[in-house]
Amino acid sequence: MRPTGGGLTTCDLRFELESAGEDLRHYRERHDDATVELLLAWIDTLLDEWNRRTG
Repeated sequence: MRPTGGGLTTCDLRFELESAGEDLRHYRERHDDATVELLLAWIDTLLDEWNRRTG
């Protein structure tokens, strides 16, 4: 793993967001609305943490 622009403070969140995005696409394709809602909440939480770390 090589840190990018934001350094280690955001590097782990980049991987989490990428993974959550892949999962979101997967469950949207399967019309699993309950899981999609949970993933959207998780992504929102990750973005809040991103803002906390970079703000």
